[in-house]
Amino acid sequence: MTTPRHRSSIFTGLLLILLGVIFLIQRLSPHLGIGHIIARYWPILLILWGIAKLVDYRTADRIGEGRPAILSPVEAALLVLVILVLTGFTVKDWIDRHNPDSDIDVGIFSEKATDSEQLDPIALPEGAHVTIANGRGKITAHAGDGNELRVGVNETASDSTESAARDRLKNFGIIIDKKDNEYLIHPKDAESSVSADLDVQLPMNVAVNASSKHGDFSLSGTSGPVTVALKDGDVEIHNVTSDVNVDVKHGDVRVSDMKGKLRITGKGTEIEINDLNGDAAIDGEFFGPIQIRNVTGSTHFASKKTDITLASLSGRLELDSGEIQIADVSGAAKIIAREKDIQIENATGRLDIQDSKGNVEVTYTNPPHEDINISNDTGGVDLTLPPRSSFTISATSRQGEAHNEFEDNGVQSGNDGGTGRLAGSVGSGHSKITISTSYGTIALHKSD
Repeated sequence: MTTPRHRSSIFTGLLLILLGVIFLIQRLSPHLGIGHIIARYWPILLILWGIAKLVDYRTADRIGEGRPAILSPVEAALLVLVILVLTGFTVKDWIDRHNPDSDIDVGIFSEKATDSEQLDPIALPEGAHVTIANGRGKITAHAGDGNELRVGVNETASDSTESAARDRLKNFGIIIDKKDNEYLIHPKDAESSVSADLDVQLPMNVAVNASSKHGDFSLSGTSGPVTVALKDGDVEIHNVTSDVNVDVKHGDVRVSDMKGKLRITGKGTEIEINDLNGDAAIDGEFFGPIQIRNVTGSTHFASKKTDITLASLSGRLELDSGEIQIADVSGAAKIIAREKDIQIENATGRLDIQDSKGNVEVTYTNPPHEDINISNDTGGVDLTLPPRSSFTISATSRQGEAHNEFEDNGVQSGNDGGTGRLAGSVGSGHSKITISTSYGTIALHKSD
């Protein structure tokens, strides 16, 4: 008796037909909202499966072949692919409906068209303000030699066909509106999905106000005040001699060779500041890494878990999700943090540290001359001082230990009742050191 041959299922063919129909609709009518249709009528997939299995079984019984499996490996793999495609279109459509500014594009068969233009130059008077409001695209602004405002535009549009994309470009344009001393550079249609990269040449001393929904911003060489607001994009400021205010919702910020006050707010990832002759203030949730070097004025960083104030940073501040590193502070330093390890080197002014659920390590190359106050909760404290240091210390670790390398110099240590203690004076006791922690070890070291 021979084993009946198993019949192949028609479900594979139906899945391929369904995929083809979906992609064809997306190509011919990309604005139909195929994702919305899928979200409403996805049970059709189950109906197709049921019809396919019913046809398979009846055909197999009629011709005497073995019934196909409920779901073969090939059908399972193809079904997963179909589900991913359907989910992708559904999510894209949901984002488009609830966030019209989204630039997510799943148009697999979309075509692009590009164009460029140079706007007529405009001579700007003294005290002019230039506002650049772009929807999509990069803004590159830089100072020129004269007093003219020059704008170059590179435009890109996408659609189901190249001719449709070119029609989008025909209806798009960048214009300059003037009111008193205010000059506004913006698209004719603020809601257009056309991307426009702008190259803007400015007189050196004009005030600049720039905003964009989707795109990066860079500026160099100007001496007027600067305000930048980006929804989704990176900011780069270079060689600017004026106050700068930056607000970002998602992106990186890089500033170098700047003279003036710098303020950065919002949310983002990386921040890099180098060679700032002025004050730096950062307020927001930036997840790092954050790198700040050589700030002649004060440096202030504030987030939900961290508050850092440095009087003058001749060295560096590096911060990420789990660690703070500070070196060469030419003045007072105050650090408040949670769930971060803190490393400090060479703070020449008063030092105040409050931490929890992290370790604190402080190292001095030269003897400290100002007070040191360290408070930690559930973490250790390591303090390293030169042998010739002069200080008075009072340190307590609850449910911890204390280790001391200055015992021969007059500092007494004790570990009893689950509490570690250090107390005493070295030299004239010029600097007052106070340390408290819990569930951690306090270690007082001598540097080599």
